[in-house]
Amino acid sequence: MIERLVIDCHQLYEREFRTPRGMRAVQVWLRVNGIDPSDVPVWSEMVIEDSAFGMVIRYTAYRWNADGHRYADPDNPDLVATQDRTAPLVLPPPADWLPTTGGER
Repeated sequence: MIERLVIDCHQLYEREFRTPRGMRAVQVWLRVNGIDPSDVPVWSEMVIEDSAFGMVIRYTAYRWNADGHRYADPDNPDLVATQDRTAPLVLPPPADWLPTTGGER
């Protein structure tokens, strides 16, 4: 059984952005797992953990309006609106992405 794993998106971005095809690999991994890369804030974390539905990825996603634009959070206009989402883990991340902060193997 895999324990709870945490990917710090900012650290992952900082590391992978500097490598050839690094961000492409991150984007492909997200899409394979049913996550649109443009939905994931760089400042957020993704948590991989077991659930009643099997292994899942819990993450924060930007919210978009009908015109396809991010919008301000109605409760805090200084922030972009986000929501918590869950996606089934179809393909585990590469081992060198884990843990980037706080997660445990």
